[in-house]
Amino acid sequence: MSLVEIPSRLEHALSKAERGVIVLAVDGLSADVAKQSWLTASLSTLTSTVPSTAPTAFLTALTGVTADVHRVPGTVYRNGSGLVHAVNGAPAVPDLPTVLERHGATVLARELDLHEGTWARALLRGCTRIPAPPKHKLAAQAEDPPLLVANVVADLDKALPDAGLLWTYVNIDDHVHRYGYDEAVHEAMLRLDAHASRWAAQGWTVVAHSGNGQVAVSPDAELAEAWDAIVREECVIPSGGAGRTRWLYPKTGRTEAVFDRVATTLGSTATVHHAGDLGLPQPETGPVVAIAAAPEFPLSDPSRKFEHGGRSDEEMDVPFAVWQSSD
Repeated sequence: MSLVEIPSRLEHALSKAERGVIVLAVDGLSADVAKQSWLTASLSTLTSTVPSTAPTAFLTALTGVTADVHRVPGTVYRNGSGLVHAVNGAPAVPDLPTVLERHGATVLARELDLHEGTWARALLRGCTRIPAPPKHKLAAQAEDPPLLVANVVADLDKALPDAGLLWTYVNIDDHVHRYGYDEAVHEAMLRLDAHASRWAAQGWTVVAHSGNGQVAVSPDAELAEAWDAIVREECVIPSGGAGRTRWLYPKTGRTEAVFDRVATTLGSTATVHHAGDLGLPQPETGPVVAIAAAPEFPLSDPSRKFEHGGRSDEEMDVPFAVWQSSD
């Protein structure tokens, strides 16, 4: 079962809810951590998108369609003759209705409210948006997950009286990239569980899910240099992708040669694929795709301690939780 099911699950929840539905979109949470901390929820596991990254995953979760339809295959991908960043860029995204738009949701988009890119607008189109806190406050909260949850909860409590469907973005992803699933993340998720139970006791149906988990990484500098050499010598534009899934745009007639060179260069640290075999749209996605199979896989941001985008269970298993009144 995959993220494409979330719209239908939310529709069902709305049809049965006593007061309304609260949706907690927790960016970066693994299924394992959810199982350890969302103790009062009914919890199941869904499968993330390929690549397992927020732009692709959350757009799929709200539209119910995969990347070959919504055309956002990752964080960085081809748009015309160059690359575009999904979060801040302005590529063409099909006009797809979301479950939030259909029900006139109120959204606490937080960091997403500060992005002017097409992706964020596609997610939140047609919704009532509660203005985000200042950027510096969001940055401070991202450093301190329990503080982040306290602020999310306070804002939700203020918004509940006027909402029937309330969606909020909960960004633990930035913290996990730097520190992993540390005690602060576990404490924050335990507190979120307690508040979800409180809302459920008040008659709300509370739904929470993530878009991906993360794994520890230790990218190899020599492999990164070798990857960059392939890009310089064989490709028409820089590489794109999302964390532990990266793709290349070979020169005309060089696709199979580049495929073989990448496979030889990365060896056991990656599996190499043709984009079409993964269901990824082209020309947005480069035709040669490398997916991490080891921590040493070369990353576009080697400073990160944890990363996602790949196809390991830790990255692909997505928690889906529901809190409801027992009455």
